[in-house]
Amino acid sequence: MVAEGTLHLAIDQGGHASRALVFGDGGHLVAESSQMIETHHPRDGWVEHDPEALIRSVNHVIADVLNDLGPKAQRVTGAGLATQRSSIVCWDRTTGRALSPVLSWQDRRAESQVRALRAHAALVRERTGLMLSPHYGATKLRWCLDHLQPVRDALDRAQLAWGPLASFILFRILEERPLLADPSTASRTLLWDVESGDWSAELLDLFGLPRGPLPECAPS
Repeated sequence: MVAEGTLHLAIDQGGHASRALVFGDGGHLVAESSQMIETHHPRDGWVEHDPEALIRSVNHVIADVLNDLGPKAQRVTGAGLATQRSSIVCWDRTTGRALSPVLSWQDRRAESQVRALRAHAALVRERTGLMLSPHYGATKLRWCLDHLQPVRDALDRAQLAWGPLASFILFRILEERPLLADPSTASRTLLWDVESGDWSAELLDLFGLPRGPLPECAPS
């Protein structure tokens, strides 16, 4: 049973804005804040966000609602995070600095890689439950490894982290700097085996991706 006066923070990072909402007992809204983020289209089919600007927007809306609450902020006992699940980021696991843009779920820059893997579409479907598509994370991560020197350098130094946008946000806004993903976001990468409940070595090999930079899975 929820204690009287308990408050809950909801963080919603979407393609157009970051939002923070605080709910009280019974689900009534107590405070809210939002800040728009920019979407960039450097080339046809490319859809990106600035990862540092995105993190600033998340931090801003959280600080804004906690400031509005004043002393009541001490009653916030839990938080939840919702994101664009199929968007990915690469970052330095030591400094937290982003090494790639946020590649939106809408981004189709890796479409040629997907076409080259069509013969394996049934395998991907069987392991992940998803269609082989450039909207999901695996080919986006491969693109970053192939085209972004900072990503390759961090991998060589064993300092690379990559994965769902939610993992990057958690790493940056929490003091513990966890490297975690829950199944609902991990499953949108085309690398998650829904039967074993873990990253698939078979799919990692198929997409030519190392396991080391990926987050560990934890229940939400």
